[in-house]
Amino acid sequence: MDITGLTHQQLVEKIENATPLELCIINHLLLLQNLDKAIAAAPKSAENKAALDKSRDCLGVLYETLDDNVEFSQDLALMYLIINRVLIRCEFLDTAEEKTENLNHARKIVSELLSAWQFLHDNADLIEKQAASGQIIAGLTYDAEGKLTEFEDYDPKGGYKI
Repeated sequence: MDITGLTHQQLVEKIENATPLELCIINHLLLLQNLDKAIAAAPKSAENKAALDKSRDCLGVLYETLDDNVEFSQDLALMYLIINRVLIRCEFLDTAEEKTENLNHARKIVSELLSAWQFLHDNADLIEKQAASGQIIAGLTYDAEGKLTEFEDYDPKGGYKI
């Protein structure tokens, strides 16, 4: 999914028609765009503050959409809080070098998260088919109640079946 070059109206339409997973991806893309703007802006400038504020707004939306009942949501929440702490710190850094180094670390985390969400989006059909068949091929997985499942047998062509 790409949002670069979209007009405001096109972005609004994309958001209105997006699935929850697509909204998550769009938010991560917007976060990356704003981090790039903050990296390009001079420290302590109005442009820097605006880009950092918009980045924090994106983080706030991502944080608010987490489901507290899902274990990995706690890990995501922690990552979002770490990124937010970096953004707050970058508002007060005096040198462009320090600010850029910190924002690049935050950008790397966001990029990795975005890659994972995009993988889920791009492979949704395969994941749904495996779930419907009752044969999730992988290592350990979680059932619908969030409990770790046990291996039943091993298929040399596909791995462990549960």
